[in-house]
Amino acid sequence: MEKEKAAVQKTGEVLAKLRESLRAEPVRKLGVSLLHFVVGFLFSHSVVFGQYAPFGVVAVSAVSYGNMWFAAAGAVLGYLFSPLLSIPARYIAATLAVAAIRWTLNDLDRLKNHFAFAPVVSFLPMLATGLTVVFANRTMRNAAAMYVAEALLSAGSAYFFARAARVLSARRTVSSLDVQDVASLTLVFSTALLILSGVELWKFSVLQIVVGLMVLLFSRYGGISAGAVAGIAAGAVMGLSSAGLTALSGAYALGGLVAGIFAPLGRLAGAVAYVVATGMASLQVGNDPAVVSGLYSAAAAAGLFLACPVKKLRIAGLFRAPDASLQNEGLRRSVILKLSHASHALGHVSETVEEISGKLSSLCAPDMGGVYKLAVEEACMGCGLKLYCWEKNYSENMDALQHLTACFQKNGVVLQEDFLPDLQERCGRLPELTAAINQRYREFMAREAAQRRVAQVREMVADQFQTTAQILGDLSQEMELFERFDFEAAAKIGEALRGHGMIPIEVSCRTDRYGRMTVEIEAAKPGKKPVNRLALMREVSRVCGRTFSPPCVSMTAKLCKIQFSEQAALHVSIGSAQHICGNGELCGDSYACFQDGTGRQIAIVSDGMGTGGRAAVDGALATGVMEMLLKAGIGFDCALRIVNSALIAKSGEESLATVDVAALDLFSGKLELRKAGAPISFLRKNGQAIRVEAPALPVGILKDAEFAKADAELRPGDLLVLLTDGVVSTGEKWICDLIEDWKESDPQILAEEIVRRAQSERTDGHDDDITAIVLRIEEVKRAIV
Repeated sequence: MEKEKAAVQKTGEVLAKLRESLRAEPVRKLGVSLLHFVVGFLFSHSVVFGQYAPFGVVAVSAVSYGNMWFAAAGAVLGYLFSPLLSIPARYIAATLAVAAIRWTLNDLDRLKNHFAFAPVVSFLPMLATGLTVVFANRTMRNAAAMYVAEALLSAGSAYFFARAARVLSARRTVSSLDVQDVASLTLVFSTALLILSGVELWKFSVLQIVVGLMVLLFSRYGGISAGAVAGIAAGAVMGLSSAGLTALSGAYALGGLVAGIFAPLGRLAGAVAYVVATGMASLQVGNDPAVVSGLYSAAAAAGLFLACPVKKLRIAGLFRAPDASLQNEGLRRSVILKLSHASHALGHVSETVEEISGKLSSLCAPDMGGVYKLAVEEACMGCGLKLYCWEKNYSENMDALQHLTACFQKNGVVLQEDFLPDLQERCGRLPELTAAINQRYREFMAREAAQRRVAQVREMVADQFQTTAQILGDLSQEMELFERFDFEAAAKIGEALRGHGMIPIEVSCRTDRYGRMTVEIEAAKPGKKPVNRLALMREVSRVCGRTFSPPCVSMTAKLCKIQFSEQAALHVSIGSAQHICGNGELCGDSYACFQDGTGRQIAIVSDGMGTGGRAAVDGALATGVMEMLLKAGIGFDCALRIVNSALIAKSGEESLATVDVAALDLFSGKLELRKAGAPISFLRKNGQAIRVEAPALPVGILKDAEFAKADAELRPGDLLVLLTDGVVSTGEKWICDLIEDWKESDPQILAEEIVRRAQSERTDGHDDDITAIVLRIEEVKRAIV
């Protein structure tokens, strides 16, 4: 048994290393280059009318420039060994000419990005080489016409090939494509199927079976539009594959259209309708053997379609009405622009407030000179010596009064003996002047304290403008990720919620550019009965045809907000343990672990200053506000500034807390660590403990608070350990050893062991709050909905 476990573990390690090597950038680039080589090779074997193969040249004109030479090498090799071409040298020359033209004009961005560039680049070499063959061999006019037709076919195909190449290189999701993109991809795929031309299996044409199956699948899961597009593409392929099959072009187009009409009645109805429509359109031209063979192939395709185990293809949204798509996209762009403009405007308001405040402060700032002037005007009013003292000897007397500033700084008040001797002898109203200066100084200090407070409030207001601007900016960036809103799925979810006794107010289903669906629900707050998260998850998964993770649920006074994200590739098991200082009732450490509804697992740990109730309030406030803001979609930096303002404004006493945030993307494994005064954290990757330290000040001390940042990438089997300073105060080596030697699968056991060891390792007689959070990353086995 142990040998088997060791073998399984070793196999897992080998597979992990293999996956890591495949993800490496050089390997990925090599794979893309080989793929373009294969594309060029395959399309060079796609033959039309039995002897023409322009699609290898077309592929070289359409692929990305960085991989053009690999596609050209594949096309040249394919033409060289093609058994169906009588003059392969012509196509090789055209391929090299296309590559040379693109290489020469690659620096002209405006030209190479024009939609007609690929068609022209493929048309000219094909026409030139074809006419060269005509003139060299003095062939008939019909041969020249065929070469011209082939060149025109190359130009038309190049447009669709180039559009399909841009779609694939942009890695856009299926749901974000428009009808033109889908038509381009369908035509390119159908052209690639020409390599199957002439291949037979028990007297059935493999090409006709494959294109028939494609038409049926598109009709079943894409509706009438998808069936029509696939049928026309299939008909074009069959019409070009051989001169004897031109009659089937209309049959496939009609079959796709009729199959799409009958698709809502089920698979069987669509398949029967397809076979009948294809037969009616084909038999009217006679009982030609090719036509009869096509009918048998259509029937075989229908049989495969009925036996196909595919549950559902998500292509229905590809063929939605263009007007609805444009309206949805226009609405999305309008919201993004509004949020972005509001963000910039509020940011400008903040800058303007700070700029004007700075100028006013420099112009209106009180000083001690003003104190002395006001005191002199009050005390010396009506004195007969005023003209002598403050008109003729103003500078000397004012310099004498400036010496009193040091007395104010030392004692806070001045006496008559603090004046310079010359001024004491000369001034007849010294007691009145002393009293006036002390009174004005007290007013000056009170006004200065008030202005400092006003300045603090003004800075906080300006900071709140900036924070609000950042919130709107974060929301704008989040909206930018959304590609499409699925109103049909939202309506179905609303009906499902009513069936579960909930009253939906607003339901939003969004699909981002990566194909992930996010569902946000705002419903009336239920009564005392808690929300059944698992039942809701199963119901929403069934309605949307996707597998979702358990939702993130948050409550307000009257509303219930529920967020779903699709089930990710990773899952996190969480273990947590705490020790309260002095075995008391209130812990100064606070933590929270949750999924934010967008595919991220978030853990927050906060340590309030000191121990006991006051520290517990600070730690709980920092954790609670941070959790609420992150669930609402606010970014890390903006949320930290709000937490900092909350701690500063909480009371007049000093309040501070550390904030430690870990956010793991459950789709990609990317880990973001954000620390504000938090102690060191630990990762275990490949059995090795790694220290993660990011020094920064706690929140609640200064007006400006910033996170220190660290990022990593985790895979199944890795660990993340978040700690408070009560653990690391006894050293770090024992923590590293414990994490590396831990062989259990339950993170709760490790968290409890860390807390226990932290208590036993402390030998200085002091006690502190201790918290340990352990996150174990695991791979999810996807379930079929």
